[in-house]
Formats: sequence, structure tokens, C-alpha cells
Amino acid sequence: MEFNPNILNLDAPVVFFPVRHHSPVCARLVRELAQAIRPGAILIEGPSDFNSQIAELTLPHELPIAIYSFAKLDEGNRRGAFYPYCIYSPEWQALQVAQELAIPAQFIDLPWADIANAAISTHRYADTELRQSRYVSRLCETLGIEGLDNLWDQLFEIDPDLSLEIYLERCHQFCFHCRILDGCTSQSDLQREAFMAAQIRQAMSCHTRPILVVTGGFHSYALYARVFNQPFEEPLPIPENVQQLLQQAGIQPPTPQSSMPDAERGIALTPFTYDRLDSLTGYDAGMPSPGFYHQVWCDRTNVPEAFPPKLNYPIYRRLLVQVAVDLRQRKQQISSADLIAVETTAQGLATLRGHTEVWRQDIVDGIIAALIKDELTPHTSHPFLAAVYEVFRGNARGRLAAGTSVPPLVADIKQHLHTHDLSPQNYAQSVKINLHEPKALRRSQILHQLRVLDIAGYDRINGTDFATRLDLAYLWEEWAICWSPAHEGSCIEAAIYGSTLAEAAENRVLALAANVERQAETAALLLLDTALMGLRHLTQPLYQRLLSLIRSDSEFFAVTRALGHLLYLYRYDEVLGTSKSPEIGQLLQEVFNRGLWLLESLGQVQGSDQPLLQGVKVLLETFERCGQSLTLNRIALVDVLGRVSSDSLQNPLLRGAAMGAIWGLGETPTAQVLMDLKFMGNPDRLGDFLTGLFYLAREVVQREPDLLQQIDQLLSGFDEEMFLVALPALRLAFTYFTPREKHAIARTLVQSWDAPESSSPPPQQLDVAPEEIARAKALEATLLEALTRYGLRGGSRGSTQ
Repeated sequence: MEFNPNILNLDAPVVFFPVRHHSPVCARLVRELAQAIRPGAILIEGPSDFNSQIAELTLPHELPIAIYSFAKLDEGNRRGAFYPYCIYSPEWQALQVAQELAIPAQFIDLPWADIANAAISTHRYADTELRQSRYVSRLCETLGIEGLDNLWDQLFEIDPDLSLEIYLERCHQFCFHCRILDGCTSQSDLQREAFMAAQIRQAMSCHTRPILVVTGGFHSYALYARVFNQPFEEPLPIPENVQQLLQQAGIQPPTPQSSMPDAERGIALTPFTYDRLDSLTGYDAGMPSPGFYHQVWCDRTNVPEAFPPKLNYPIYRRLLVQVAVDLRQRKQQISSADLIAVETTAQGLATLRGHTEVWRQDIVDGIIAALIKDELTPHTSHPFLAAVYEVFRGNARGRLAAGTSVPPLVADIKQHLHTHDLSPQNYAQSVKINLHEPKALRRSQILHQLRVLDIAGYDRINGTDFATRLDLAYLWEEWAICWSPAHEGSCIEAAIYGSTLAEAAENRVLALAANVERQAETAALLLLDTALMGLRHLTQPLYQRLLSLIRSDSEFFAVTRALGHLLYLYRYDEVLGTSKSPEIGQLLQEVFNRGLWLLESLGQVQGSDQPLLQGVKVLLETFERCGQSLTLNRIALVDVLGRVSSDSLQNPLLRGAAMGAIWGLGETPTAQVLMDLKFMGNPDRLGDFLTGLFYLAREVVQREPDLLQQIDQLLSGFDEEMFLVALPALRLAFTYFTPREKHAIARTLVQSWDAPESSSPPPQQLDVAPEEIARAKALEATLLEALTRYGLRGGSRGSTQ
């Protein structure tokens, strides 16, 4: 297929201006073209459902800003997308010149909500096609240039005298060959182009003067071919009207925003930042280093400087001075000689590369060559480069002008903040909340809703941790509140979840749950978040999602941790309002039954002793506290514990825990416990078995002297080597008793030793010679003296006890 040069005709009924989004040269030349041909209308790639609000783009905003479009998809997912604009965005300049010339301007792209299911990027001015183009790769290889950004600079940006005619021919040819030679246009792009072509044809019928069409270069030739019936890839026919096109494409016609529920679809302006606009920080549209290109725009259009002071220096030198200042503020040593070396190297690289000016990559490479002596490894940064990229990125942050319409959620948040005296100020505030007070609790719920929605300026910094529940005697929180430049934007972007604060918060939890797979504990923590937010009644989709996560988790430890969270909410909560909640009770039943099933199929577990014990304990505690109210199956619990405790292949720790649990329930006689204890009497198993037994049946153990005597007999039968093998696990087992309980155990044993022989055997007497005892006491005295001298003994200094 041959390139048709008629697309370059500026006297044609439709003039196509191809752009790379956020390109200073495109922004400058689109103004020049509009002023030269004075078109009847300017059609711009952008969301057509914003046309009813397009006048808001003429308000005195502080750039960058973005159009934010969001929608709830058929399957319940929510997605949002951005159309960002900065001072050098060609779309923005096209809008401005249209206003200056009193020319109507409108967006012609499909509403993003109509293609959200198929769209991959949420940055709608992305240039993914060009970045992935094989044609671009071959050009870079041929010209010795690295990547699309440097190639675009070489072809279009660096030359300050690039004429409109040369730009149009070069850019149309470049984008045409990228499109034709790759041949991998997505179906959603084809649908968009069919829609845009129909919009162009409608505009042609309404205006006698030429139409100026400003779109990404990837679409320009395709639109030209569609509008003028030229040979091109045409899988979709061009209909006579937009409604017919949408029907053929299987897309519902765009409905005016005012008639759509806010939770289903919305579009609004939002502040943006250069940090979010930089491809080096993850943005996949336009060029990197927006601060650098902002300076280029300022210099070449004679607008106020982006980087003070205003000096008669080349662009690169002013930026280099700012880099040096930043490095010195970071305590990095950089001298005037270093700057001269960097400049000399950058100038040499620019000359070698055929650049008419020292450009962005020349400076970066100059710093690497002249200043950085360390080896640079992939995916790592250097302080010098970090300073360069930060300066090149710029710190511009947008702000919406007064009178800009915002989603209903923004007003609802503002009202709640005012009502509860939580509005952010320009100074930091510390807000302490006593959760036992109803009014304070409501403030906490509002704050947690803001936290879940990631509203900027609100951070919980201290207070009761309901996830770990280490100290629940006094329930409190401390929050840091301070106005943030990102506050307004975060409120607007949270509108994707709903039109009220409570609705948005719950939908946000649902969205978080939708991104989780097979994690019962995460489901329980999300439920805890809903409780902290005061959302006591779960919506059916959220309940079903939490239930699905619980049923799909096959890890015993995660399930029992989730059981602990749910048990607290259902049985012990006195503040959040979740106690005896039927929904939480149903989830608790599910988690209990699943945990019980996983316990029996657990198998051998190594290195997770404490979580294992805690898992069995929370199963037992759940049954003891909720068995009657939730009709938990006692027979099933006892049967599982019985099978686990009698499994000879099972971990001794788990066998002891299972035995302790059913013993505590009164479902097994002490004689059976004594029999199992005797069976587990080997030194390498006894301590682990007792650890599990004591952890689950601590109270029962202290009331059974027969068990203590049996343990005493087993230990008495150990020789020195056997005792040393058993000792570490035995020490752990007895740590579960308090000092008072240990004293009671010791007293019980002493009493059993003093009892008649028929009731218990007398304590064994050690046959040790007096000389041996004397040597032992002398060694002990020497050891204690050394410990005291070096400060290694506990107790009071100088104590001999």
C-alpha cells in the first residue's frame, strides 16, 4: 500500500494534524496551522461525552489537569481513565486557539466507558503502538538511536526551526509506516476510528470551511482513508450516522452524563501532576521528563520561565544549573569543574549525534560519563541521575479553577468533613478519638472511609490495633490531618466508587476484594475495615465475595487467622456494632467448618508451631463461645480432634493440641490422656506433645495430679542424655504456665512425693559423694562471682541468690 500525499493538502475539506501527545513541537505547530487556515471547526481526539462540559476547559485552571472518565462495567468491576493536559499538550493548545479564534471545538472519540472492557491502558493518550512498533525499532537500529523518545526528539523536537510543512510530511509518513508495517491494530482502536470518522463526516456536513482534525498520529491516516474512501485496513464500514455505527459495533449510544447514575458512569476534570505525567514514573503516554519539555515550550514560545532565574542561557544550561543546586542540597559534592566537564561532554555528544542543540539525553549521558565513576547496574539509580530526573520531571501540580463541576461525591465528602469538624487545614492537626464515645466513634468511621478511599491528607498514626488485638482495655485512635495538594484530586478520582461517602467506601472494599484470590484472612480484614467504617450491613455482592474468598482458601493458618478476626467481631466487639451480626455469624460458621476440614487434612507441618497451636485454639474458642448461638457441630469437632490426636503419623505437637482440646471439652477421660502421654514418652516427642497439651488444656492439667505424676515418672526414667534431648521442648511446654501456676504444680508434686507409697512412688535419692557436692558448690560460686563481675546476672547488683 502506497502513502497518498493528498493527506498533506492544507486546502482539503479536512486537514489531518497528527500528534504525539504532550509534544511541544506538535503544540506549537497546531496553533500555527489553525491560525493559517482558520477552520470551520477543530475536532480533537478526546472523550465525546465531555463535550457538554467542554467549556470548563477554558476556565483559568493551573495545569496540568486531566479529564477523568470512570464507569462500572457489566461484571461489577470499576475502571477509570485519564486524558491529561499540560501547557504543551497539542490537544490543549488546539482548544485554546479555537477559543481565541472563536472556532467551535469538540472531542470526537468514543466515550471511554463504552470501550472500558476492552481497553488495556487507563492513560488514554498512550503511545503504546509506537513504542512497540517494529518499524520504530528498525529506525532506531539504523540511526543508532535508543528508543522511541530519543527517535522522536531527533526527528521532530530538537530542531527549533522545523516548519509546519516538513513536520506534516515527516510525521504522516512516520506514523503511516508504523501502522502499515506492523499491522496489529486492536479491535477497540478500529471501533474508535470508525466512530471518529463518522463524527468527522457529520462535521463536514455542518461547516463550509475546512475541518481541522487533531488526533494521535497512529490514527490520522486511517481516519483520512475512512473519510475519503481510500484503500486501507477497513474491517468496519463507515455508516451514514453515528447511531448506525454504534449499533454495528455492538456499543450502546453514549448517553448524556446527566441521565446516567453517577455510580455507573461519570466524567469530570481532576488535578494532575508532572510526577504522574512522566513516563519514567510509570506513565505510558507522551514523552518522559515533562519539566524539560515544559522549559522547551517556554523558551520557544516566549512565555514565563519554568525554571528561575531567567538568564540568557541555553535550555540545557539552565537545567544543569538547577541540577547542581539540587545535588548540593542533597550534600553531593559537585564543583564548577564538574559542571564544565558535564557541559563539554554533553556538547560533544550532541555534535556527534547531529543535534542542533544539546538535548535531554545528551545531558544525562554527559553526567554519566563525566561524574559517575561507579558501575551502574540495571534497575538501580545513582544520586546524580536521581537529581537529573527530578529536575527534568518538574514539580508542577495542577489546580482546578473556581466554577469547575465536580462529581457529587466531592460535595458529600466536604459536607461530612464540615459536620464532624474534620476539614483539613494548611497546618497539621492531631486528632485523638475515644472510640467508647458515640460522637467520637462516628468521626472515626468517617476517617476510616476516607482512609479506604485513599483521600489525601488523612493518616492514622496511632491507636488500638483491631487486627492484632493486643490491648483492648481502652479503644482509641490518633489521626494526623493536614491539607494536601492532592486532596481535591483524590476526592474526584474516588467518585468511581459512588456518589456518597458511605457508598463509595463500601464499593471500594468490594473492588479490593475482587482483586484478591483465595485469601480468607484478607477477606476478614476487609470485613474489619467495613466495621471500622461503620458499614454494619454488607451489600449482597460484598458478602458473596467474602464468602467466595473464604471457601476457596486452602491454607489452614490463613483460615484460622481469619477465624480469629471474625470471632472478635461476632463475640467480643463492644464498640464497632458487629456483635451478634447475622452476616458475620454466617461467615464465622463457614470459616469454622473450613478450618476444621483443613485441620484434618493438614499433614506434617514444620516450622509453624505457634501458628499451629493458635489455629487449634481459635477453633476450640469459637466453639466454646459461639457453639450454641451458631449451632456449630460438636460431634464433627470432637471426631476431627479425636482422629488427629490418635494419628500415629501426625506431628506430636498437633496430637498434643488435639488431645488437649477434646480433654478440655470433656470428651475424653483422663485415662486416655495418660495412655497417650505414655505412648509419647520418648525424649524427642514428649516435650512437643506436652507443649500442645498444655497450650490447649492449661486449666485442666493443673487439676489432674495423676498427669503430673505420670510426667514426673517419665522424666525420672530418663538418663542424662535423654533428659538433655527432651529439655528444650519441655522448657517451652512449661512456659505456658504462669509463675503462680508453676508453684501450684510443684506443690502438687511435692505432696505426691510425701504421700504413702501405694498412692505414688517416693522421689528418687541421688547417691553423690560429699566431695563431689563440695566441688560442685565451689564451681557454682566461681561461676556466680564471674557473672556478677561482668554484669550478666539478673536481679539486684551484688545479689548472691
